[in-house]
Amino acid sequence: MCFKASGSLDASEKLKKSNERSTSCLTSLSSYFFKTNSNKQALTSSVVKHHNEQAQLKYERFLAEYEDYQLEYEDDNFLDDQVTLHNLSDGNSKKDIKIETFDSTKRLKELRKIMIQYGIGVYIIPSEDEHLSEYTSPKDRKREYISGFTGSAGIAIVTVTSSSTSSTIEGEAALSTDGRYYLQAEQQLDDNWTLLKQTVPSVPSWQSWTIEKALKNSFSKKISVDPKLISFNLGNWFEKKCQELNLVFEPKMENLIDLVWSNNGEAPSFEDSIVYELPLKYTGIHANDKIAKIRSILKENKCHSLVVTALDDIAWLLNLRANDIPYNPVFFSYVILTINDVFCYINDKKIDSEASNYLSQIDGLSLAPYEKFWEELPAKLLLSSSLTPSEKKKIMLPKNATYALFSNIPTVSNEIINKDLISELKAIKNEAEIEGARRAQFKDGIALARFFAWLEYQLIFKGETIDEWTAAEKNEYYRSVLPNFKGLSFDTISSSGKNAAIIHYSPTKDNFDIINPREIYLCDSGGHYLDGTTDITRTLHFGKPTKEQVTNYTLVLKGHLGLCMEIFPEGTNSAAMDILARTPLWKQGLNYNHGTGHGIGSFLCVHEGPIYIGRNIELKKNHFISDEPGFYKDGEYGIRLESDILCCEDKSKQKFNEKAFLKFDYLTKVPFCRKLIDKKLLSDEEINWLNAYNAQLREDLIPFLEQEFNDIRAVRWLLRETQPL
Repeated sequence: MCFKASGSLDASEKLKKSNERSTSCLTSLSSYFFKTNSNKQALTSSVVKHHNEQAQLKYERFLAEYEDYQLEYEDDNFLDDQVTLHNLSDGNSKKDIKIETFDSTKRLKELRKIMIQYGIGVYIIPSEDEHLSEYTSPKDRKREYISGFTGSAGIAIVTVTSSSTSSTIEGEAALSTDGRYYLQAEQQLDDNWTLLKQTVPSVPSWQSWTIEKALKNSFSKKISVDPKLISFNLGNWFEKKCQELNLVFEPKMENLIDLVWSNNGEAPSFEDSIVYELPLKYTGIHANDKIAKIRSILKENKCHSLVVTALDDIAWLLNLRANDIPYNPVFFSYVILTINDVFCYINDKKIDSEASNYLSQIDGLSLAPYEKFWEELPAKLLLSSSLTPSEKKKIMLPKNATYALFSNIPTVSNEIINKDLISELKAIKNEAEIEGARRAQFKDGIALARFFAWLEYQLIFKGETIDEWTAAEKNEYYRSVLPNFKGLSFDTISSSGKNAAIIHYSPTKDNFDIINPREIYLCDSGGHYLDGTTDITRTLHFGKPTKEQVTNYTLVLKGHLGLCMEIFPEGTNSAAMDILARTPLWKQGLNYNHGTGHGIGSFLCVHEGPIYIGRNIELKKNHFISDEPGFYKDGEYGIRLESDILCCEDKSKQKFNEKAFLKFDYLTKVPFCRKLIDKKLLSDEEINWLNAYNAQLREDLIPFLEQEFNDIRAVRWLLRETQPL
């Protein structure tokens, strides 16, 4: 989710041009970031008290020194940081945000013509690519192409009805999505579509809608889908349901949307990105050691092969990164890992001499064209194994393996074991990855302090008109000048007022709103560094918030703290943590329509499974997750507070029934908005936590803001926002 049209992970040339002040400090920053002593213990109450007293004195001295703050900075050229802002003072560039409705009539007609040719009555168009990726390359955005809905999650269903003739083609179309995208979908879908809101009791599930339309369809009772784009569990459900109801479920490897794309001459172009090694100092474990560990697990389970389809799993396994999908440093490939070999299916255009040299160091690795995977899969899995001939060979597949993958494996001689082996290993961070995450969070703390201070200065002190898109650009800029920055981890959500109520709203270059300092501003952004990946949300107000906004912000903050402050026994289900985050809102009859947290990759996908707060998954030591409750009032404002936290052992607690107690290490270093906090709603424990956190932020960030960047504006902002409650 990046503002660049190309979707490249690398910052644009404009943003890469650091100002001299920032550039000069990169070497010292790099050396600091690799210091080993980054695991600081929480401050004791006496230290907190002393630090707060010293910080308050410093703050008062600062205010006295910079009393004439606005005049002091009026002529400082470096404040603009060489980023040209939209000139909005004359109103010519001002946009009132309006998400456009897409006219899908022509494309639906073309699709229905092809459906008639194949005798298909109902066709399913998922959001995912054939690796079931959450975020997709433009060439795989088939659901978006047919419907016009641009949200990252959803599924489209198109029917051809019995009244269809050669001259008149009729049918229905539905799109199902979750609560994050209700408002967006309502605005983007035209009258050809029915919106199916997931989890709304009165609305049928998309599966039920599909079956119902097939049963009533006298043209054809055949349901079809590209089997590469759905999980085996989903495909198996349709297969059984269709048999039960005398319907036909006939998946088709040839994708019908690709045919529409091709016929209309609208198929997006795709350029392979070059893969590169992520050095051992960031990964912590060599690819050969990862492969050896996986093989030992395969042997324990008497499996002779593991098929790896998830792109982030492959990137992690081979310690490679690339840029085939915007904001996700992955590359299109498949891997078949056996007891003796590693077969990687990848286009040779992705491999230059440097990558080739690295890949030659991986034991038993052989390369083949990406397009050959489906053709060679059965033969590779029939290779001899170390098991005795009388034993049925076991193949390990991920739990979300596609229906096509299961369908192409010979089941007569193979038994399939479902286990998310690599995802589970990847989710537990090693020491190098943890230290990298700390460095990345430190960098984001510096970048966001500078960004929020800049934005406030422009809006309040200078009275400038700033739009959401310009703010998103500037947000990226402050990250881009830091060492090892590789790009955004998703499209920045820079939203003012009512736009903040659209959970995954993002401005574009041509479609944005002006930031109103009298309304709430929500900024959800993240960065990729070689060190790690970040995902941080803060909600601010630059004017005087309403009592309702302050109350609801504080309730969200209490839920946020309720999760991150909890101590719990090892093996606790993440669903219990979800309740902690929602309880303060529930008590007031409020809630939010999105997940509470998710796993985060190590310079990988910002949403990383299998950890999602609220699902039936046990939390383990070194799981790295987000904590992000929120509240949204349609048409008015939205609030979300998101930080990244590390699950670690609480060594101050004794084990109980041989189980250790766990807690969260709070890695994010960005303060909360003081004017939106109602202290009276907080407990003493919550106030003490916030005061200790704010004291730590001052200690960690101010030296760099002062000495390395000389950004007094950011220091001033940070000192004010971190005053003791």
